[in-house]
Amino acid sequence: FATSCETEKLDDVTTKENYAGVNITVPAKSEIAAGSNFVVTGGEVQIPVVLNFSGPTTRAFTVNLTAVSDNTADLITAGVLPAGTEAAVSGTFNVPSVVNVPVGVSSYAFNLTISRSAIEVAYGKNLAMTVRVSNPAKSNNIEAGKDQAVILVKTTDIIAANSVHNISFGTTAKVFAVPTPGTYEIGSTSITIRVPINIQGELGTAFTVQALNSQDSIAKYIADGTLTNVAAYSQANISITNSTINFDANTRTSYLTFSIRRDALMLIQEEIGKPTVKMPVIAFRLANPSKYQLDKAKSLVLIKFDVNFFRAYYGNPFLIKGTINAVSDPIYGAYYDYGGQGRAYNDNAGKDGDGSWRFPDGVDVSGDYNPRTVVGWISTDEWLTYTVFVEENGTYEMDNYLGSSNSNGRYRVFLDNKDISGELAVTSTGAHNNQRSHKSTVQLTKGLHILKMYWTRGDHDWRGVIFTRKS
Repeated sequence: FATSCETEKLDDVTTKENYAGVNITVPAKSEIAAGSNFVVTGGEVQIPVVLNFSGPTTRAFTVNLTAVSDNTADLITAGVLPAGTEAAVSGTFNVPSVVNVPVGVSSYAFNLTISRSAIEVAYGKNLAMTVRVSNPAKSNNIEAGKDQAVILVKTTDIIAANSVHNISFGTTAKVFAVPTPGTYEIGSTSITIRVPINIQGELGTAFTVQALNSQDSIAKYIADGTLTNVAAYSQANISITNSTINFDANTRTSYLTFSIRRDALMLIQEEIGKPTVKMPVIAFRLANPSKYQLDKAKSLVLIKFDVNFFRAYYGNPFLIKGTINAVSDPIYGAYYDYGGQGRAYNDNAGKDGDGSWRFPDGVDVSGDYNPRTVVGWISTDEWLTYTVFVEENGTYEMDNYLGSSNSNGRYRVFLDNKDISGELAVTSTGAHNNQRSHKSTVQLTKGLHILKMYWTRGDHDWRGVIFTRKS
């Protein structure tokens, strides 16, 4: 019994003399900036936080850690943090819940881990969080008022601007003009558009981002002058292939893809027989990336359709050359504008000739010519339109190639619904399939126009027209 009591007394003495506890403190505030000790590894940034002890630790022990950011507003109010500091989003940073402090050390470091994405989202601002220390074991103590470390991360010092993962529309301007070479494809009935979306920064794992309707933003950009001569176009008229855009791993660019019916687009015309002035526009905004963040300056795109481009058969207006004596390429009858009955043409009867040519249009295109060029079975009050671009104001020779077995035919030529020819006669060429030159003179004005061939009295075939500037 005596021996047992002596042993207990010896333990008490040993504990008090050889295993004294230490006082623990953490720095009240640490600014992580250029020159600070941190490591960027893939998708994380690791920042060492130091526990300081009043002397060398006499025994190994544990201490609990937590990291929070819900006190950031209070710290700003108290002047500990500068105004404008953002609280790190919960779940984007962490510390070990427990650290094991070894014996014989005067300080001990552990890592605060922050997701790189969190720093990128807050890029350009200061990001804050607080690490708290509690419950040290084995008679060690936390010095009063020194149980938490405020960490202020200067994001622009952690990651270079050109390595920040920013998702944006890959257009050169906020207004994306359709057509832009390489971004559209014209099908038999629809136009498919591909709008590029880019990711800046180091290539990495796969992710997704959404492209959402943003028609409510159009009025704003009309008001500030970004958009001119436009009208909002209902997105009900387009078919979106992928509103959620997938980026495969190590991919820099993906595409928002949608299509629009060509005939629906042609309905946008203030006056039949004249070029469209107010172009349709739709808007998309990027949202909800599965990782990384949006480039706010480039997360909206305004897509403006050039209706006049898509009205023309070749996707470009027929060019009427402005150089004196320059002979323009023929405008063939079969290559009339898109837009359908009552808008691009008027046909009074059923389809004759090649029934498959531009079906279901009712224009009577002869199947006797390869390639298809000649319009036949012409009746009174039928007409055809062609989008043209005149290079220069001037006097032009207009040479229509017409064929008829009689001289009954009559026609007029209109430019933007203005009669520029008066009524002209079709003289007999001996046969409808023997189209011959019928020359006249007209005045043309520079610019984009719609040329209309109007048959005031039918009974002839028409191959096309050639313009030559004379003065």
